[in-house]
Amino acid sequence: MTTEFVFPKIHTFPPLYTEQPNSTILSNQLDSWCQIILQYCEFYKITSLNRNGTPKYSQIESLSIDSLPPIFENKSINRSTNDNFRNVIIHHLIYKLKKAQYIDPKKPELGIYVYWRSLVEWGQLLYDYVDSTGQLGTVLTLYELTKSDESGLPDSLKNLDEGLLIKIVKDYLIKQGKAQILMNEDNEIGGVKIV
Repeated sequence: MTTEFVFPKIHTFPPLYTEQPNSTILSNQLDSWCQIILQYCEFYKITSLNRNGTPKYSQIESLSIDSLPPIFENKSINRSTNDNFRNVIIHHLIYKLKKAQYIDPKKPELGIYVYWRSLVEWGQLLYDYVDSTGQLGTVLTLYELTKSDESGLPDSLKNLDEGLLIKIVKDYLIKQGKAQILMNEDNEIGGVKIV
């Protein structure tokens, strides 16, 4: 993996950073921003962002999130989006493209999950891993499903954000009848059983 994401050429186009008044141009502009976000997040395996576009969580343990180039700023042309326009872009990513969701819809300030891989794709990866390792019907901890080195966990699932894992299980696998969540005595998730 190269060490730094190469932004597409449009990232150096000054008008990209200002919300355009023409609705057709704005629609294209928003799609361009969303593509940049998705490519950037996939490159760095970032699964969540703050509302200002700074990364919250990456599956790459050795990655220093604070040292990543900002998505909504280009210092070489002295441009950045304002807060209002960033919110419009995030809204487009969530509601128009369905490629993101608020971590907690009641608290949007907590940020968003970014779906460069859909919940269905994540769910299928998780199901296929548990199936291929003969663990269907076994209660597995969140640690075993995201961090365990002994279980042959594939790189695609390794170090997955536990909050996202729970979302994948609740919003996809449980709805498909393929999983159950088991609570412990402290009313926290004690394990996941994929069937």
